[in-house]
Amino acid sequence: MRSLDLERPLLPEDSLERIRTKLRSDHGCEARAAVGVVFIRDNGVLELLLVKRAEVPGDPWSGDMAFPGGKRCPDDNGLIETVTREVYEETNIDLRSGHYLGVMEPVGSTAKRGMTVLPMVFLMDEEPEIRTNEELAYYLWTPFSDLVNSRGRALVKDRYDTEVFHVGDDVVWGLTYRMLESLIGLAADD
Repeated sequence: MRSLDLERPLLPEDSLERIRTKLRSDHGCEARAAVGVVFIRDNGVLELLLVKRAEVPGDPWSGDMAFPGGKRCPDDNGLIETVTREVYEETNIDLRSGHYLGVMEPVGSTAKRGMTVLPMVFLMDEEPEIRTNEELAYYLWTPFSDLVNSRGRALVKDRYDTEVFHVGDDVVWGLTYRMLESLIGLAADD
C-alpha cells in the first residue's frame, strides 16, 4: 500500500478528491454490516468522525474506537439504509443531509468470523450536532492528517501487541485500523 508523502501538507481538497475518485459507487455486496466514514471540513482542515464504543460485556468491540454503524436488519432495504439508520441511532447525524461519496472495499472481522463490514464514505457540509446513544461513550472529530502521522504500536486490551493509530489517549486498532489504512491508501498520490 502506498503511503502519503508526509513532507507535503495534506490539503483537504487533494485528499478528498483522491479518495472520491477511487471509491466504488455501488454498495451491492454481501456485507452484513456498514459503517459511516464521515468527513467534515473545518477551517480548511479535513476531519474524520470517530466514536468510542461503550463498555459492554461480551461485545468484541467493547470500548473500541470505531466508525459509527452496525449490522443490517431484515427490514433494511440495502446497506445504504443500514448505515443511515445506524449512524442516526448512534449519533443523531442524518447522513441524507450530506454527500454520499461511495464505498470502500468490504473488510472482514477477525473478532466475529463471517462478519463483513462495508465502509461507506460521506462528506457533511458543516459539523452536525451530535447526540450519542447508550452504545457510545463519546465521539471526536480528528484531523485526517493527524491520523496519518499517528501510526505506532500498542498493547491493546492487555493482550494484543498490534499496530494502531494514536488518537489522544485512545488507540484505533483492529477492524477500524484496517479501514483507516485503506482510506489513507486511497488518499495517497498515485
